Amino acid sequence: MFVSEQGDDNSAGTKRAPVRTLQHAIGLAARGRSHGELPTRRVYACGGLFEEAISLPQGVDLWGGRLCAGGDWSYGGPLDGQHALTVIAPPVGIPVRVLGGDDGGIAGDDTTSVIFGVRALAADASARDGKSSIAMILEHGARAIVQSSVIHAGDGKDGEPGEDAPSYRANSGVVGNDGADACSANVAPGALPVVTVCGDGIESTGGQGGDGGLESGGDGTSGLPEPLGTPDNLGRGGLGASSMACKDGERGADGADAERAAGAVDPGLLDVDGWIGGRGNDGKPGGVGQGGGGGGGGKGRNDTFACPAGRSQGGAAGGSGGSGGCGGKGGKGGNYGGASIGIVALQASELTVDASTVLGAKGGNGGVGGTGQWGGLGWDGGRGGRGHVTDTSPSRGCRGGGGGHGGRGGDAGGGLGGHSFGIASVGASVAILQNATVSPGQAGTGGLGGNTTPERPLGQGQDGTAAFWYRFDAPAPEPPR
Repeated sequence: MFVSEQGDDNSAGTKRAPVRTLQHAIGLAARGRSHGELPTRRVYACGGLFEEAISLPQGVDLWGGRLCAGGDWSYGGPLDGQHALTVIAPPVGIPVRVLGGDDGGIAGDDTTSVIFGVRALAADASARDGKSSIAMILEHGARAIVQSSVIHAGDGKDGEPGEDAPSYRANSGVVGNDGADACSANVAPGALPVVTVCGDGIESTGGQGGDGGLESGGDGTSGLPEPLGTPDNLGRGGLGASSMACKDGERGADGADAERAAGAVDPGLLDVDGWIGGRGNDGKPGGVGQGGGGGGGGKGRNDTFACPAGRSQGGAAGGSGGSGGCGGKGGKGGNYGGASIGIVALQASELTVDASTVLGAKGGNGGVGGTGQWGGLGWDGGRGGRGHVTDTSPSRGCRGGGGGHGGRGGDAGGGLGGHSFGIASVGASVAILQNATVSPGQAGTGGLGGNTTPERPLGQGQDGTAAFWYRFDAPAPEPPR
């Protein structure tokens, strides 16, 4: 089948009546024109520009660089000038794909496609992920010989930065409830707890105030959640009045700040769409602040003061602890930079490069990780109930402790830098003959972790790799069901 820039896809695809597009000619060569005609399995293309991506069934040859002006479709060689080659340069997509397996076996499993006299030029960031640039792919089981051709990838796109967590603080705590005054009941119930419900389902609860009693006051309860480790404050409840006056509740422990997440380090993987890289790890949420302890309750009966006759004789109740602030959300990991790969060869494929040039260009830089959110503020505990006559008497209730502040959400890790390879393969057979040139370009740098600088690159993603040929590890087999 014959194809020319001046052809017409309504034509028969002969020398005198060539078609216009490479893919139409490939389809005719793979199936035959009509009326039971056997597949020709060969496509001859004039030198010129074809702005289309092609899929070549295994066993169909593409012979480019034909001199068509005189109508003889001869080989003009040597193919050392851009004008002599058949240029395949789609604005989007992978210029050349050699089909394999069930998609490519038009002439049996032992067939090999020859690609000759072609300049395959991939546009920048033109692969399906919108980031990588790949000029040719051999799908699973495909066989191809690339001869007297130029295969050139474009640049990969820089990875997008990870999403920052909200710039405002996470939800703050709630002020504790005040305790009831002395002489208001024989046993004044302690102030009820206040609760902050955080987005991750964890609650911060202030401790309940101690009851005000006749002979002694009740103890306040500790705030929740229980703190980890040995912080300065433990949110314990205050003691009720006995021989001594009551005690205030303790301030709750602050939630722990989340650590910065790690950057992407996995080299990524190859598939039928090209290469997929790794994002930086997302930041984890900060810890929830502990609620403050409830204040101790007062006692009503003592040697110095007593409630007036005819009134209840109990002491004042303790105030409840304030609830703690919620932990901040973590930032999202930076995305990977796009790769630049001349040829990708997938599992069980066979590639031979002969008298050709295969080039990678620049890999994209990884995206920076997103920043974490500040935790919410803990709030004050409730006031203890007023004592009879004076607030220094044992009849008074004590104050609840303030809630702890929520921890800051973690900053996220940076994305992987994009690779630059002449050839990348996984489980494939690759032969690069001595008269072939296969070279990489420049790999991209890994993205910085959130809230860092190049001088202190914590959480940075790994830089991309530059190599003339890189062999990826085959994916692990799926476990049996």
